[in-house]
Amino acid sequence: MTTNSLLTGFACIMLIQFISTLTVGLLGIKFPPALLGMIILAILLLLKAVRISAVEDTCTLLLEKMGMLFVPAGVSILLYADTILKESLAIFATIIVSSIIVMVVTGLTVDFMLKRNEVKK
Repeated sequence: MTTNSLLTGFACIMLIQFISTLTVGLLGIKFPPALLGMIILAILLLLKAVRISAVEDTCTLLLEKMGMLFVPAGVSILLYADTILKESLAIFATIIVSSIIVMVVTGLTVDFMLKRNEVKK
């Protein structure tokens, strides 16, 4: 992990983030620019327009420091503690229902893929 590789990866990720933010702004769509940036990066990696080695060191570093990057979000939650407490039933219901949906869909998808692989054999 060299300084050059970190700066190159960071520049690449920031350029893609800039493009996604610009795209969302120009098109006026309601879509998170960060998510669009991740989709663009994934497509560029799959098409081999961006080499994995170009962003690997930067991504590794960001993953290692992820906990620290969430500290501001955690502090912001404290600012809205009264609202969170008021809406806690709705929040917990949403978490439980969405978790169940994710587990069911994941299970059905895995089951489908396993059956599909058995048919091919």
